[in-house]
Amino acid sequence: MITFFRGIKEIKNFRKDYEDFKNKITTALEVHGIHLESAELSKAEKIAANAFGMSYERYQKVKQKPQIDPTLARVIDLEFGVYELKETIKTLQTTLDKEQVPAHLVLPVERTKTTKKPKPVKLQAVEEEVKKVKSTLTQSIVKRLFDYKDGELYWKVDQGNKSKKGDKAHFYLNTAGYYYLYIPSKQKLYNVSRLIFLMFHGYLPEKISYIDNNSQNTRIENLRAATISQVKCSAKRPKSNSSGYKGVYLHKKKNKYIAQIKKNKKYYYLGSFYTSEEAYKAYCKAARKLHGEFARLA
Repeated sequence: MITFFRGIKEIKNFRKDYEDFKNKITTALEVHGIHLESAELSKAEKIAANAFGMSYERYQKVKQKPQIDPTLARVIDLEFGVYELKETIKTLQTTLDKEQVPAHLVLPVERTKTTKKPKPVKLQAVEEEVKKVKSTLTQSIVKRLFDYKDGELYWKVDQGNKSKKGDKAHFYLNTAGYYYLYIPSKQKLYNVSRLIFLMFHGYLPEKISYIDNNSQNTRIENLRAATISQVKCSAKRPKSNSSGYKGVYLHKKKNKYIAQIKKNKKYYYLGSFYTSEEAYKAYCKAARKLHGEFARLA
């Protein structure tokens, strides 16, 4: 372990000397007014690199060749010293790598950070996002556009030639039984119940539920905020139900009526009965308990 720490210290010292040698090269060129072409500097580096590992005598002979002037020889000496330090550092580092090196003493290695290229934005996606923003409604916008009276909306501003200020807004009834309204400035159809709810409460819930189970009654007192699960609780009896009662079906093999109820995507078995009326009573009891104010029994 002592050898290991000594090696670390030697590497630090050599690296310090390496920086000193680089500074010496710069100082020698500046102080003595040495101006060498880049080709000559490359030549000096090449000679110094090739000379590494030679005996001192041979190195001196190489340096004293006729084509090498004294100025270039001085640069070669400095370059040779740099290469010598580099190789010494490599040797020490290789030796230390074979030993177990504590994580906090490992010499840092510079790594180039790889930056991910941003994905190209499609023009169509941008246009769609702009449309979403433009079609967004707030309470202040709805109040600026409409007056409310008994579940109806009246324009407060002119909407082209078709609708003038004070006119009753025209509702469109879709196949599901919900009223919709077209706003020209937004170029979009909006659910009337959601517009009225937003006008009075200042926010839009996940779903709108109708207290009297009539989706065409858009009076504010008939509208309440609900979740998807709560809206399904107040759904009508499906047409495929042949028993005549919601939450009840006939088990043909057992020849009995089965009562079941669903909440949050989970079915609850309520029992089997000889008559559909008994099964329906069991369903109504469970619906009032599980579905609460959103329970719809028929």
